[in-house]
Amino acid sequence: MSKTLVMNFLNEAGKKTAVRINNVKDDVTEAETKAAMDVIIEKNVFTTSGGDLKSKDSAQLIDKSTSEFNVK
Repeated sequence: MSKTLVMNFLNEAGKKTAVRINNVKDDVTEAETKAAMDVIIEKNVFTTSGGDLKSKDSAQLIDKSTSEFNVK
């Protein structure tokens, strides 16, 4: 099973922008996610067409599982 962390920010234009991180560790916490989002904003790591990221909006940890079928 694969986990993806989706961190949503608001940029200078007030539009939502998502940063996705694939294959995060199984025990990632809400506190770690908040801290990472704070660093991304503080260090101005990303910019968007609507300007720099200005605030945290939301975050989700998504679990994905894949079942393969032998169809040959």
